[in-house]
Amino acid sequence: MNLFSKFFVIFFILITAFNLSACRKEEQGRPLNYNKGVYQGNADASLTDGKVYQLRKRVSGQAWY
Repeated sequence: MNLFSKFFVIFFILITAFNLSACRKEEQGRPLNYNKGVYQGNADASLTDGKVYQLRKRVSGQAWY
């Protein structure tokens, strides 16, 4: 094998390894197209009345005016 073909084989192996490493299982099924201005994630859980009261009480103590 000449020098050019050795470099080609090494380059091909590196490119193949890089492409295969980009295909991890946890990355499959994720959205590839996004709609501008539209939240496509999971819905947030609602706050309970007690939690809302605690947050308002906490914020009222932070007011400086």
